[in-house]
Amino acid sequence: MLDEPDLAIIRRVPLFQRMPEVALQNILSAVFAREYEKGQVLFLRDDPADCFFIVIDGWVKVYRDTPDGDEAVIGVFTRGESIAEAAVFLGMDYPASAQVVTQARLAPILGGPFRNQVSEMPEIAMNMLASMSHRQHHLVSEVEQLKTRSASLRVVDFLLKLCAVTSGPAIVSLPYDKTLISRRLGMQPESLSRILAKLRRLGVKTEQNQVVIADVGSLTDYRDGHASEYRLTAS
Repeated sequence: MLDEPDLAIIRRVPLFQRMPEVALQNILSAVFAREYEKGQVLFLRDDPADCFFIVIDGWVKVYRDTPDGDEAVIGVFTRGESIAEAAVFLGMDYPASAQVVTQARLAPILGGPFRNQVSEMPEIAMNMLASMSHRQHHLVSEVEQLKTRSASLRVVDFLLKLCAVTSGPAIVSLPYDKTLISRRLGMQPESLSRILAKLRRLGVKTEQNQVVIADVGSLTDYRDGHASEYRLTAS
């Protein structure tokens, strides 16, 4: 069964926020958290969407294979996020594939009991629509970033989102491998390596899976276009 820390994470998922406790308990009554190994496939594109997943710990990528054999990464999800709930809600096939990229702990939620609760309590459907709207806005924002920001600025923004502070020095751990980071940011792995090397001019040093930032505030100024003393070649 789910323990109390698991339930605390699940209650913060947008889909379940403000849901009556009795409805949540009914949905979760037969749910168990499971451990998944790195590389394990959760589902493949066009499989029947019979369950969705809540990430309790770890990282999961959602992707589609491209005609040239590469991967287009649609999203990378972590603690407190839900995966494929819209497909289950609508009774569709999965529109993309999902794979665990670090050891992870997930809660699979079967579509049948979930849809039964939706039919009995329409307010759950409103939560679903709000969750789907939030996801859509997030995707639109990411597409806009890919279209309007240089590769260098996308990397800087990614690093800043990992920082726990807004000024002074910081050390951040890359949450997953650089190949996936590059795909998530819409570039080739070699481009990511070149950009990380150039960022040394801004006091950013990469040491294996950690990034040392000399001054988060200065890096934020660079991202926001307020710093004139540094210029990186556009990528």
